[in-house]
Amino acid sequence: MTKQEARERMKILRRGLSDAERKEKNQAIARHLFSHPVMQEISYFFPFVSYGTEVDTRGIIQNVLAEGRCTTAVPKVEGRQMAFYPIASFRDLKAGYQGILEPEDGDSIPATEGVMLLPGLAFDRHKNRVGYGGGYYDRYLEQYGGQGILTIALAYEFQVLDKIEAEEFDRKPQWIITENGIF
Repeated sequence: MTKQEARERMKILRRGLSDAERKEKNQAIARHLFSHPVMQEISYFFPFVSYGTEVDTRGIIQNVLAEGRCTTAVPKVEGRQMAFYPIASFRDLKAGYQGILEPEDGDSIPATEGVMLLPGLAFDRHKNRVGYGGGYYDRYLEQYGGQGILTIALAYEFQVLDKIEAEEFDRKPQWIITENGIF
């Protein structure tokens, strides 16, 4: 399946979820994420702020912020690049690139250690990832994604296909978490 075909198909499938299905799947994904051993030891957490029909990260972010045991920083698009800015609450965010909530100001920090959540529209069993086409995460991870950053993609099970088109610059997550578990 080509990247564009995967993008279009997944957008339709995600929009087709009922509110109840979405809530149930999001809760299961969050449970699996918080049960992952790396989440017990992190000092830095780099989640994306969910938008539209993506797997909900807002509840995950609120839980991590409430625990207060690690620095939480979310992305802000700056031209063709992105940077991560620490936040203390959702009050630190405003609508930015494509209406996605982003930090208003502050000093960015490099995501060189900790856990980063990756957004995406489609994935495959080989952990290839199809994003939204901007390449922001691929470029960021190429620059900063050393051995200290652990990457986890969050997806609904139907977003994980047998095989999708991938290119050499596409960065794979180390784990994919769906409502059915971690792989």
